[in-house]
Amino acid sequence: MTAFSNRTARTIAALAIALAGTSVAFAGGKPDHPGNSGNAGGGNSHSQASEAHGNSAGDKSTNVAALAGPGNAAHASVQGLLHASPDSQVGRLRVYADLEASLASGELQTALDAAQTAFDLAYPDFDTLSPEDQAAALASDLGLALTAAEGDLATATADRDAALAAATNNADDPAVKAYIDGLLADYYAYAASL
Repeated sequence: MTAFSNRTARTIAALAIALAGTSVAFAGGKPDHPGNSGNAGGGNSHSQASEAHGNSAGDKSTNVAALAGPGNAAHASVQGLLHASPDSQVGRLRVYADLEASLASGELQTALDAAQTAFDLAYPDFDTLSPEDQAAALASDLGLALTAAEGDLATATADRDAALAAATNNADDPAVKAYIDGLLADYYAYAASL
């Protein structure tokens, strides 16, 4: 019985060593579908697979996909984005995409640049003016237009950032934003063609 137990133990140890290198494939699902790891069944295989995948795979795109979490819904088609309910995950991504496309169009930045140029032409020596004269310049039509243009761009940027935060995890990570923007490339192309 002892010899059989030792042979069985060696077989189990050999299988464990052989399977250790493939545990990500069994427990983690397909590398490009990290969400499937929850279906692996079995205690904490999900966390072990995630750790093994994150530490050994070195696949930045898969890690960013995991960081994006619900932002992966940006895989939706253009038609899916167009017809999504604003309360759905895809709809929240469309809200973000629309705000991003608006900023990317450059209209708000162009308006700010034009307002700044007009103000600078009217008040070339603004920095050397007295505080009272600076206040009067800022209260002028050109000053108010400049302030409004700055506010419009700042508000649009804040709205875009808030929409991204509402639509995905780790929205403050530039790699996550770039990943989601890449998934939305077809939608951006569609929006630009309108």
